This record gives sequence, structure tokens and C-alpha cells, in this order.
Amino acid sequence: MPEKATHKVHPAPDWLTSDYVQDKLRIYFRNSSLKLEKLHTKPAVANGGNYGSVMTRINVEYTTKEVKEKQATTFLVKTTFADQDPAGDVLIHYGVYSREMDIYESILPQLADMVRKDLKDPRKLFAATMDVDRKRDSIIFEDMSLDHYKVACRKKKLDLEHTHLVLEKLASFHAAAAVLAERQPGVFANNYDRGFFNKHTRAYGPILTNLLEALSRSLSSDQELGPRYKTKIDKLIERLMDYGERSTTNNPGDFLTVAHGDLWTTNVMFQYDDEGHPTNAIFIDFQFSVWNSPAIDLHYFFTTSLQDDLRFGHQPELVQFYYYKLAEALKKFRYTGRIPSLFDFQLQFRSRGFYAVFCSLVFEPVMQYEGKEEASIEQALSSSESGMRFKDSVYESEAIKKKLSITLPFLDQFGLLDEM
Repeated sequence: MPEKATHKVHPAPDWLTSDYVQDKLRIYFRNSSLKLEKLHTKPAVANGGNYGSVMTRINVEYTTKEVKEKQATTFLVKTTFADQDPAGDVLIHYGVYSREMDIYESILPQLADMVRKDLKDPRKLFAATMDVDRKRDSIIFEDMSLDHYKVACRKKKLDLEHTHLVLEKLASFHAAAAVLAERQPGVFANNYDRGFFNKHTRAYGPILTNLLEALSRSLSSDQELGPRYKTKIDKLIERLMDYGERSTTNNPGDFLTVAHGDLWTTNVMFQYDDEGHPTNAIFIDFQFSVWNSPAIDLHYFFTTSLQDDLRFGHQPELVQFYYYKLAEALKKFRYTGRIPSLFDFQLQFRSRGFYAVFCSLVFEPVMQYEGKEEASIEQALSSSESGMRFKDSVYESEAIKKKLSITLPFLDQFGLLDEM
């Protein structure tokens, strides 16, 4: 059965007309004779909801002077939330729209070219960009489903085979970005310092604290977890943004690069062979990309996307696997900066450990949400009856309660729930 649609769905923007799409197609295919014969739009909400933008799939049929027979293809259009949407009011403070347009227009094509040439890896790393429209804050890019790419199940999460593939590709991405920064000083100087935690804005704060307050309420009636963790969660709520900023402050000697910033199952697409084994992985959705330690991507990915046995029992080995891939790629790129030792990198990973707290206690439960209430940033911010029901219901499912019984002790043993 298809998953129940509990996430807010936005209609296609009014400006996405046949004339507009025809003009973009003529430029993309470099053919002024192209004539758009048919345009169909529909929401393209990714598995698990779409909290940061509006996604629309456009199906087109067109002819050209050279080919009279209709040709069909599809693209994805990514746009900002409409004016006055609470999500847009939050996200605008993070520069997410201009940053992602910059990335798709100029950064990703360079990184993809570097990986092909220097790492000799012909596999795709990202979706190709068809058009960037800064006037409308929109991006049109290729629809990877045409090449049979698809997202993995957010509920089942990723096994070791998928995880190793993602870590390999992530290491290539991180290495290429670090080398690009070395080759083009200042390329990431503007607008790449605004991840979820940063010194410029705390606009995301109410969303995170509202949901942690809902977690605290759920612990009030939990006879096992409540006495052990409710007080710690209540104190954490007061210092969440302080701890978050501290955990993402770069220290002298840290290896730094562009982190994806929002790396979980829905933002990775896989291609498979005939036997069902994943052969390639590409990354999408770069709104929260940030110049920081690659460790924040690892924490985010491990917390939200790995099967429990991998996440709780094999993190050091997975960090090691990633590190060796990263070091190998940096050497092939002839990176002249300091490559940390595995020991130093493991310490860097641990120093960013607080990233796992808000991902575990807020993001993962929301990503797994299957309740009846509409799931949206607006609901997370709202104190209305519906908004309160949504936040409370995030922590009501038996699956989330069971997961918390594992997650809270796991975080607590590292001191991540204590005063820091």
C-alpha cells in the first residue's frame, strides 16, 4: 500500500507555464525550433515529506524542426515556499535558496568534473542542472528516475551495502569540495556558514525546542524512561542552541570542507543492477550545505538513515571506512593541506557528537512520522490544537518509543544529555 500523505503538499507555482517551460527547453537543448506540445505538472513530494521547498515534476512532450515525432521527458522543478508561508519565514534566514542555486549552477558541475577526471570515477554524483532562475528562486534539474534512480525506504533504512556506497560517494564529494576551496580561494566564503546551527540566526530554534518539549511531555507518562531522562531533556531544551553552535564551531587543525548538511535517506538516490544490488548513489537537496567538518554529515547520516545494528554497534568502523576513502581521494586530488590521522579524525567526529542529539530526538522521529496530523514546519511552530496534536503524536507511536529506549541511553553514555 502507498504511504499515507500526512505532509503538506504545495501546488505548482503560477509562473510555471507552457511558454516558460518551452523557453527553458529551447535553451537546454540548444534548439530554437523546439515546440512544447504538452505540459503536465504534479507535486513531486519526496518519500517522507518536503519541509524545505516545493518540488514539482513536469512531464513534457515536444517536437523540433528536425524531429516531427513527439518526444517525451520529465524534469524536476524546485522552488521556494510561497510568500507568507511560515516555512519560508524560517528558511529565508539561512540563505538556503540562494546557496542552493549557487551550488547547482556553479559548484556541483565543477565537483562532478573533478571526480570524473581526477578520481577516474565515471558514475554520476549529482543530478544535472537544466536551469537556475534567480528571479523566481527556482532550479530545474534532470529527473533521475528516468535512469531508474530511486530513494530507499525511510522506515527500513540502509543496510551495510548501501551504507558503504553512500560513504564512498560522500568521501569523494567532501574531498572534491576541499580541493576546490584550495584551488579557488574564497569560493565558499559567502553564505556557507549557515547550517542548522550558526552565529547569524536561531530561526530554527523554536522548531527544535517545540518538538523537544513534546518529547518531554511524552516522558512524563513513561514510567521507565521518564525518571531517568525527563529532567535532562528539560535542561537540554534551555541550552539546545548554545550546544548546537558549540558543536559546529570549527577548531584549529580541523579538516574542513562543504558538508551536505541534510544527509538522510530521502536526499540520496540509488541505482541498482539486475540482482538488486546498489551500484551508484547520488546526492540531492543542498539547501543546508555548510563549510564545516565532514563529521556533521556522518552524524546526521548515521542517526537518521542507518539500520539500528549499524548505527549503535558499528559507528567507529564506519567512520574508519569513510576516512580511508576520504584520505585516498584527497591524495589522488593532490590535496596540499593537512590530512588528519585516523585517530585525529575519530576525535573530530566525537567532538561533533551533539549533532547526533537533535538529529536523534527531533529529526528522526519527525522523519518517521506516520500520524494523522499534517506534518509541516508550520505545524511544528504552531500552538494551535492541530499543531500541538502533531508535535505530541510524533512521540506517541510504539516504534518511536521503542527507539527512544535505545537512543536515550546511547546518547547519555557519551555525556551528550548532561550539561556541557
